[in-house]
Amino acid sequence: MAAQPIYNVSKKYNAILQAGEVLFCEGYESAQPLAVTKKAGVSVGLFYRYFENKQALLAAIMVRHLNVLHAQISQDIQYCGNAMDALECVLVSTLRYFRQHQGLIKLFFMEIGYGDAEATQQLKVARQTYRKILGSILKEGSSQGIFLDAKLMDVEIAINSIVGTINWTLYDLLVVQNKNIKPDNLATRMLAFLSRSLCEVADRSS
Repeated sequence: MAAQPIYNVSKKYNAILQAGEVLFCEGYESAQPLAVTKKAGVSVGLFYRYFENKQALLAAIMVRHLNVLHAQISQDIQYCGNAMDALECVLVSTLRYFRQHQGLIKLFFMEIGYGDAEATQQLKVARQTYRKILGSILKEGSSQGIFLDAKLMDVEIAINSIVGTINWTLYDLLVVQNKNIKPDNLATRMLAFLSRSLCEVADRSS
């Protein structure tokens, strides 16, 4: 049975995102624009008003999830005692959230990935938010004497290292190995690896 028509513009947009996510989780081919709009209770024309294709819809769904995740992380790290705790919180929160939505994450990796120019543009603001969170943690860690001294640390490279570790580990796990995410165990392993490079010089000089 088709959904009842929706008249509020914002609700229509969100209805398309919600319907799209449900169908994407059933399979990439299930999320055809006609099927998405039928489930959302809107016209196909409205779909193309917002999205060029279903790849753009998938990217928009990812943006919405990332915004939710970033808001959650920003709130959680306020209660961390130091920068290392905050970094661990970011890793744990990210991996736990991705575990809840790992079908969607896997689909994004398989069908779009991070090399798609249009998807990259859509994700730009969300990615910058995540990078700013990490950057503030790294700088705070330097000032606390936990991470490398600010004069020795290349923050942008450090951020790339953290993000790259998360992304490529998940890609290998979900796509290459076709396994499930084990958030807490994976976060512990990542933190051990990352902390060695972030704290190496600080440890030697102590």
